[in-house]
Amino acid sequence: MTSSFYTDEELKEIGFKSIGKNVKISRKCSIYGAENIEIGHDVRIDDFCILSGEIKIGNYVHISAYNALYGRFGIKIGNFCGISPRCTLFSASDDFSGEYMISPMVPEDLIHLTTGKIVLNDYCQIGANSIVMPAVVFEEGAVCGAFSFVNYSLTAWTTNAGIPCRTIKERKKNPKELSKKIPSQN
Repeated sequence: MTSSFYTDEELKEIGFKSIGKNVKISRKCSIYGAENIEIGHDVRIDDFCILSGEIKIGNYVHISAYNALYGRFGIKIGNFCGISPRCTLFSASDDFSGEYMISPMVPEDLIHLTTGKIVLNDYCQIGANSIVMPAVVFEEGAVCGAFSFVNYSLTAWTTNAGIPCRTIKERKKNPKELSKKIPSQN
């Protein structure tokens, strides 16, 4: 019986820029530009995800099913982060004003993009069905709840939610202490 995850040998053959130990990537994940993708240790990427562009994933990261990471202008995910199901991270967004065309298939001089690297620092989480726009930074420990539209950076150790996303309350820093109990983190 074949595993639903690639074997270590198969992961090496994909041609990632770098890949750590104990990495589980679904065979149903679509990967574009693997040579631009770095993956740390203890990472799991579930079914029906799309990884495209320049992506750097830290250690102890879980990317749930049906996520799309469009990293043309960069996506960095820190350690101990998670992305719940059905989220989309856009490092570029088209201009919908009507002044430009909208399509990756038309010449670049006819389109206008808002661009910027997305950064999730350590201990961040994105709730299910959320959208993260270009140039957003989740400072350490920042989280957003389900169905959030994140179009600005989130302050460290806060819980955020909504459309548009806004700060709800401060978040406890227990995950930072708990991570020290993992032997490889000491």
